Amino acid sequence: MDLFKELPLQKRRYLELLFRNCTEEVKYYMTLIDIEADRTFIKAGTDCTHIFIILSGKVTGVEWPMHERPYSFKDFGPGDFFGEIECFAGLAQYRISIVASTRCRVLSIPADVYMEWMRMDVDALFLRTQENMRRLITQTAEARKYLFMEGKDRLMVHLIRKFEQRNPMPQLLELRQTRAQMSEEIGFSVKTLNRSVQKLEELGLLRVQKGKIVLTDQGYRQMKAHIEHHING
Repeated sequence: MDLFKELPLQKRRYLELLFRNCTEEVKYYMTLIDIEADRTFIKAGTDCTHIFIILSGKVTGVEWPMHERPYSFKDFGPGDFFGEIECFAGLAQYRISIVASTRCRVLSIPADVYMEWMRMDVDALFLRTQENMRRLITQTAEARKYLFMEGKDRLMVHLIRKFEQRNPMPQLLELRQTRAQMSEEIGFSVKTLNRSVQKLEELGLLRVQKGKIVLTDQGYRQMKAHIEHHING
């Protein structure tokens, strides 16, 4: 399908294989949507009416766990699906919110039309079940690691994500967020955030200018290497 021509090769081949026998209803009802950066296009708790597939750009998943303190837990990109797991599980509402980190192009398919296709196409159902199981196992492991990280490591993960959300990635990134906004995104207190910022500044991984956190390409790479070696390794 021409819809998938801009995707990375492996993901393009996967989606072409998935959609090769899709129903005429899917072809008729699917819609391309352009979404501006910072827009929430899936809101947790609202009715799960559509399946969304990211074709270009980056999005961020936002959780509302205990005490209703939201935190951004993962970035997603081209080839990722949303709303599908809820439908497979028979859930009526979206469980997480999805925010566009950059301008995105998204393929939208009505949930009832999508699920009818899955019931009729055994090969497509197998492909999506396999992928969803892999995704759930991976995300559960990642979430467990994140919850047990020290404050400075959780801050590193946050700063790495912010740096990688820029396309192309900058040589220098100044975060415009307030400390309160950052603490909400990361999921800990402002006091813990300030202590973590101070530790990273002492290590030379970032600097603070007029209250704003500034991260260089070198600092980003050092943080990335630390997380991959000590947390993900």
